Amino acid sequence: MRKQQEIPAIDRNSIKIVAMGISTGGPKILREILAGLPADLSVPIIIAQHIPPTFSKTLASSLDLISPLTVVEAEDGMPIYPGTVYLGKGRKHIRVRRSSRFGQFEIEVNDKPEGLYYYPSADELLRSCVDLYNNKVLGIVMTGIGKDGTLGAEAIKARGGTVIAQDADSCAVYGMPRSVIEKDLQDAILTPLQITQTLLQLSTSYPPPCLSTNV
Repeated sequence: MRKQQEIPAIDRNSIKIVAMGISTGGPKILREILAGLPADLSVPIIIAQHIPPTFSKTLASSLDLISPLTVVEAEDGMPIYPGTVYLGKGRKHIRVRRSSRFGQFEIEVNDKPEGLYYYPSADELLRSCVDLYNNKVLGIVMTGIGKDGTLGAEAIKARGGTVIAQDADSCAVYGMPRSVIEKDLQDAILTPLQITQTLLQLSTSYPPPCLSTNV
């Protein structure tokens, strides 16, 4: 089983969307990651967080307060913009789809397919991103019970995209990322801080002057 703890180099032009799947312990980890990201992120972030319907709006509002990014509870038909974080509604699936109104892509929120154990489903989100963005998807599977996100990670890797799994020590429950790692689908196994540092490479102002090699 391949294990990599180094921060992967990400070409900003090679990633068009970041999709996160997360469950138990998720709100704390999302606060840690989103608080450290700049407002000029060049991509949108879509999050499938397993959460009851009464809590998703409150979570989105609390994340918006601490993050330089705009964080919203996703609504069906929302246009997708860079620098915006779309948190899936509790008990609803969140996906991306083509938009006839905006000439671009938009958010899809509904309860189809029925009968899935997890809502919103990370697998449904990740696979929909692959359908539209092909190999330009960065999928991140984090703390949570079960195997949600593994099928989505398989779809991303089949198209040549990038997958990150959260490391065991920082997980409240090491289920979802472990399932991804057991199938060797990950490009890196990272802590929340390392995930933030990886995503910083998608900022339009990266690298900062102190990291520049130019004299």
